[in-house]
Formats: sequence, C-alpha cells, structure tokens
Amino acid sequence: MALRQRKVQSHVETEPPVLSPVLETFKSLDAYPKTLDDFKERTSSGAAVSIVSCSVIALLVLSELRAYFTPVTTDHLYVDTTRGQRIRININVSFPSMPCAGLNLVAMDVAGEQQIDVVNNIVKTRWSLDGRTNLGPLLDDEQVRRRLGRSCGPCFAHLDKAKQAAAAQIASDRCCNACSDVKSLFNSLDKELGLKWELHPLCQHEAVMLDPARLETIHEGCNLFGHLEGQLVHEFKPFDTHKYNISHVIHSLSFGVHYPSRVNPLDGATAVLRNGSGVFQYFAKVVPTTYVYADGKTIESCQYSVTDQFKSAHDPSKGFVLPGVFIIYDISPIMVKFTEKRPSFTYFLTSLCAIVGGVFTVAGIVDSVLYNFGRSGGELGT
Repeated sequence: MALRQRKVQSHVETEPPVLSPVLETFKSLDAYPKTLDDFKERTSSGAAVSIVSCSVIALLVLSELRAYFTPVTTDHLYVDTTRGQRIRININVSFPSMPCAGLNLVAMDVAGEQQIDVVNNIVKTRWSLDGRTNLGPLLDDEQVRRRLGRSCGPCFAHLDKAKQAAAAQIASDRCCNACSDVKSLFNSLDKELGLKWELHPLCQHEAVMLDPARLETIHEGCNLFGHLEGQLVHEFKPFDTHKYNISHVIHSLSFGVHYPSRVNPLDGATAVLRNGSGVFQYFAKVVPTTYVYADGKTIESCQYSVTDQFKSAHDPSKGFVLPGVFIIYDISPIMVKFTEKRPSFTYFLTSLCAIVGGVFTVAGIVDSVLYNFGRSGGELGT
C-alpha cells in the first residue's frame, strides 16, 4: 500500500511593499497623521462637545449666509451741483373739519412762480365729519361728465317735493352733468321758480369761490392725495377766521421717490384744534439723496428734517394771523449718497473656513480639558 504525501502550505508573512524615496518624502508632508482605530477612545463628554460644536457651526453658517445676501449701505456727503431741478412732493393729508370746496393748493418755486389751485395729479376726497364714510371725490366739470358718460344727471334732486314737481313740468328733459349745466338751466328758470344754482351739489366749489361763508353750510371733511412740484401752500379763502378749523392729519409727506430705509418725519403727524383757529407752519430742510443699489441701479430722491410752529389767531400779541397750513422747504447744498455693497464670494468662503476651523479648535480644547479632568478624578478616586 503506497502512502501519499500531504502538501502543507507554508504561511509566509508578506512584507510591505518598498516605496520609492520620492513617495516616502511626499508622505512625510502629511500634517494629519492617522491613528489606528484600536487606539481611539470615545467618551460621552466628547459626544456632547461634538453635538454642541456642530450646532454652533450651523447657526454661525446661517448667520454668515444671511450677512452675505444682505447688502451693507455706506453713505458719503458731496456738494450738490444739481440745484435748480424741480422736486416731486408726495402728499396725503386729511382735514377732518374742512370741506374740499374750501381747500386749494398753490405750487410755488424758488423763483416765486405760482400755480394757483393745482388740480393735476391731486385727488380731493370728501369724507363725513366722523371720518367713517367716504362721500366720493370732488370732481370738476370734465371729470363729472366723464364719470356720468351718457347717463342723465338729476337737476332738482336737492329741492323740496313742491319745487321738484314745478321744475319738472318746465324742464323735465334737461340733464345736469356739470355745474355749467346747472347754471344754464337755473338762470333760465330763476325768474319763474327763484332757483339758485349755488345750492346745487355740483356747484358747491364754485359757490364757495364766490362766497367763502358758504363753507359753514358744508359739514364735511376732506382728504388731499397726490403729488405736485414746487412749494406746497394751503390757500386761505377769507371769511370769519374763528370758524376756520384747520385741524389736519398728515398721513404721509415725502419728497422724491421712495428708497430703502427712508424715514419721513411728518408721516402720521396730527394737529387738532378744539377751539378757534390759527396757522400751522412746517419748515422742512430737504437734503438731495442718491441711492445706488448693489446691482448698479440709481435712484435720485430726497430726505428731510422738519420743525413746526403754531400761531393762534386769537392771540393779540401775534397781530393778524392768516389761518392755514403752510409747508415751507429749503434745499440743502449738501447731497447724500447711499451705496449698497455685498461681500465678495472669497470673503464669504474665508468666513466659513474661519467659523468651522475656529469652532472645531475650541471644541477640541474643551474636550481635552474634560477628558483629562475626568481621568484625574478617576485616579484620585482609586
């Protein structure tokens, strides 16, 4: 019987490959040498420090991201070389006790040129005395005709029933779509019925122009809204100054177009007169302002500061006081330029690296202190 010889495989330890001197030199440049997992120790204090440090990094990264997308505004002062340009004045003012028929606007530039009774770009809205009911805008003849269109406006609705019936028999087919229509019709019927066009609702404004005392019969308030160019003045129509209630609310007053972070000092200002009358004067110092957005868009506007003064019409020491509201402005020779700037992307990356590196460095120090403190406490206990 022949015996077979078993082949025993010899286990020969393989030696690590021999690296070239160049690769060995390159590996020696590693600033982050690795430690074997068998020599690593994980602790609960280290886990707590890791969670806290990651949370802090997340919060700081979000804060830095928000700062990166939020432009920073810088301001510079210059001598204004663009003087002479007209300024747009945006107004929204309410007179709770003064009807629209008694309010006019006068635009006056620095040369003294005046525009009496400005109506372009200005809307006068009638309000009830309690300020709760909008009675509609005060319209001129052209606006009334445009609103009524082809419809026929009433001519005798404000009369009593007897006069309505008598007038309808004479002029039942007439339409009154403007004050001029009312004047023409009522003047032709004046001898027969004794009608007065001044009492018709469409002619309130023109009637007040002829006789300012008629304001006492109009129990309404008024809101002025719109914009104009030049100096804003409230024109006074003379009648009993003691009954001229100029209480007002300035909802908004601004010069030029809006730009970010602009503050208008007179927005929301309220002046109420319980008794008598007087004159309110607002002195505004207007500063030309240029605002440059981060994308290069430029806005030419203005900002202002203001002081105010009131003089009573019943104080003999003040002499004769013309009741009204005056907003007088002066243009500053200094111009302010605001420029938006965003941080560069490289600055943003540098900040992120500083946040991550700084937090991890501090967290490593805290973890080392806690670990060593725990080991020393354990050794003392044993």
